[in-house]
Amino acid sequence: MALKIRETDLLSSYKKATPEKRVSLMLEYYLDFPGMLHKIEKKTEYKIKTEQENIRSKRRADIDVRVQTSNISNPTQNEAINNATLEEAFKTGEIDMKLLRDMEKASEYAETIRMVSIMKMDYQLLKDILHEYRDEDLVIIQKHLSEGMSYNDIAQARNCSIDKIKRRFARIREEITEEMLECIQMNCKGGN
Repeated sequence: MALKIRETDLLSSYKKATPEKRVSLMLEYYLDFPGMLHKIEKKTEYKIKTEQENIRSKRRADIDVRVQTSNISNPTQNEAINNATLEEAFKTGEIDMKLLRDMEKASEYAETIRMVSIMKMDYQLLKDILHEYRDEDLVIIQKHLSEGMSYNDIAQARNCSIDKIKRRFARIREEITEEMLECIQMNCKGGN
């Protein structure tokens, strides 16, 4: 099944969405959501690292001479620290702005990091809520969200009507949305 949305569009849509729409986006792209977040994260890291290297190269060119300092500076260690700092930022949503110093798109990168962190947190909440379901509801959730089965296929496998499956999933979706809203609303001030 081809995706109906690119990861950059997902990020933009999620950022602007109401809490209800955020839940809907996570459910619609349940299987692909973690991979899309990972792709956004890796692309953002790449852009940050590329821009950092461009800034360093420009500084070296401006000086036109590389000055040897004491052995205090260790490029490999600095890169490892930057990588760990970025990794932590994508988990917490907080970034040390020194890492983005002198970057043209620093505020854009910081906002992307913050949104990816929120999206990860929201998705984890959704997964936790889904794991609380049992019996027939769990089967429907797993078949539809985790395995990508259509309502029709689920109905045939369960030997029941498609309308019954649709009604049941609509009820489950409503319960999930209601349970998630109180938390998601904290991260969704006016859809921004």
